[in-house]
Amino acid sequence: MATSEAWAAEIAARWRVETASGVAVYPASAAVGAMENLGVDMTSAAPLLREAEGAFARRDWSRLATALARVNGVIAARLPSVRQGEPETWDEYRATVPGAAAVRTRAGMPADYNERVRGAWIGKCIGTALGDPVEGWTSERIAAEHAPISGYLVPPKVENDDTAYPILVLHALDEHGAEFTSADLALEWVGHLPLAFTAEWSAIENVKAGILPPDSRWVRNPCGAWVGGQMRTEIHGLLAPLDPERAAEWAFRDAVISHYREGMDGAIFAAVLTSLAFSGESIETLVRAALRYVRPGGAFAATVERTLDACVRHGDRRRVLEELRSDLDRFHWIHALPNIACAVTGLVLGERDFERSIVTTLECGYDTDCSTGQTAALLGCLLGARGIPDKWSRPIGQRLTSYVVGFEEIEFEKLVAWTTGWGSTLAGERSSKKGDAA
Repeated sequence: MATSEAWAAEIAARWRVETASGVAVYPASAAVGAMENLGVDMTSAAPLLREAEGAFARRDWSRLATALARVNGVIAARLPSVRQGEPETWDEYRATVPGAAAVRTRAGMPADYNERVRGAWIGKCIGTALGDPVEGWTSERIAAEHAPISGYLVPPKVENDDTAYPILVLHALDEHGAEFTSADLALEWVGHLPLAFTAEWSAIENVKAGILPPDSRWVRNPCGAWVGGQMRTEIHGLLAPLDPERAAEWAFRDAVISHYREGMDGAIFAAVLTSLAFSGESIETLVRAALRYVRPGGAFAATVERTLDACVRHGDRRRVLEELRSDLDRFHWIHALPNIACAVTGLVLGERDFERSIVTTLECGYDTDCSTGQTAALLGCLLGARGIPDKWSRPIGQRLTSYVVGFEEIEFEKLVAWTTGWGSTLAGERSSKKGDAA
């Protein structure tokens, strides 16, 4: 391809790209919408988006490039207002959730720790593989083209960005131990991830330029409230079974690289929910306990509470979506809020039945690989690998494939041993510190 043609294609992709599932995404419009969802006045960006749309239609790539640069200028000027009051450290975040002190768990490691971790990893791969082909689809389109759903929509593909990031948490532990920093983990991303999307892409580019966490989440990143934080942080709950405090702190350490607001809340919620799942409590009990680690009064907590209430009152996915949709559809399909509503709907209405839970989540639509992956990982942790129906686990195979450089293929047994080895080591260190303190 000639240089000018390659340049034109790159500029055009800044305006419109298509996902592997066939959904058109308009990055500049989505970025402006993300800022509006954060409560920022983006009126001045509207004429620039119209100018960009016209330039794209005319194939005027020079005009499109300059219009998009001006849109980015508006976003850059407004982002500092979003940062005001947002916790920069774990201690600052922890001070906003005093109710977390009321969360109680029993001491000690679960007797079936390996089995439950194996179930979570396999479940995560099942959920992402099920959701991947319809990522970004509406619930109506999924129903029209695939209902009733009783198996994979296409032969499952295990490789997914949702499972890439947890691998690097484990590698950060190998490299730096339990005191790894957000900067250490961010540099793992730079050293091992050849591609990333939305908030994670912005963060990686910032770290490459020497902008380290927590600043890495604030430059060129209007998508910090999107789903990426909660899609990747179950690993911290798996490493801290029945220790929600540590799971939450490590999730913050992870999420602060790229996320804020609802994106941060979602990351902490997912980690704590996974940590608490080892208790075997009911889904509703687990969700309500995990909410104690989420900032009260915020949009994330309100969405989870409204979803729980609607599930209890209606007991039907369609009626739950009918009630919530006017609020959820204000957000991009990759945003944290519609996707946590989908995951909670599947978890509650699925009543600990693996297939019913993941299919219900999938049928809600939005970012289906992330939400269904979250549901399936939690069910895998609750039920253990042996509790996952063979029709779902067998097609996944015996190994995880990924695009993480240096970790392109890992047998599940090795992945489980890697996870539980660190979990047991960390639990032992915690017990020793408690004994010393006594």
